[in-house]
Amino acid sequence: MAGRGAAVAAMAVLIASASPTVAEQGDTEIGFRLLGIAASAKTDAEIADTGSTPELSSNIGAEASWTVWPLDWLAVELSLGVSAHPLTASGGELSAADGGTLWRLPVSAVAQYRIPVYGPFDPYVGLGLSFNVAKLRPSTAYDERFSNIGFSDDVGIVVQAGVDYLLDERWSANLDLRYMAMRTDAVFTDRSSGATSEVGFALDPWVIGLGFRYRY
Repeated sequence: MAGRGAAVAAMAVLIASASPTVAEQGDTEIGFRLLGIAASAKTDAEIADTGSTPELSSNIGAEASWTVWPLDWLAVELSLGVSAHPLTASGGELSAADGGTLWRLPVSAVAQYRIPVYGPFDPYVGLGLSFNVAKLRPSTAYDERFSNIGFSDDVGIVVQAGVDYLLDERWSANLDLRYMAMRTDAVFTDRSSGATSEVGFALDPWVIGLGFRYRY
């Protein structure tokens, strides 16, 4: 019985020594993710006097991140992302017109609790804030129709869950899911009539990220 216990203990030590090590206090990582962003948003408010209601569509994006471990179980992730969301409209004069692209650049800071588990999996949950920069690149049709189109920036909450899979002592694969509260207000000013309208969008995207991290 003692011999069997010793064998099990020896095997556990061997597996532990062969497994990639999880992050420790003072470690840092850089990372890159490709993003799938479910961020469709509609509103009942009309664009100026066109009789059209605007819509924003989902799209893909990308993100770079930097992560530091103040404690073995606590990490802080800073990230900069970018995504492009087509602007369209339903009904009225603009129903068949391309509105252009809303560029969204979220800068996020998230505190992560690193759940202690054995092996190459390193799961985490996080909570933080995101500052979302929103900038529209209007289509030719919208640029000719409106003298001004502006989208407001926004600060929102980020809720995060994910897992790193450790490939070796330096590299890991990452799967990440986030909910990002975001509201942006758009202002449209018609060139001919001077009519101005403000339209609010609750974008609130679900974001799925897949990428790699490098620890140094």
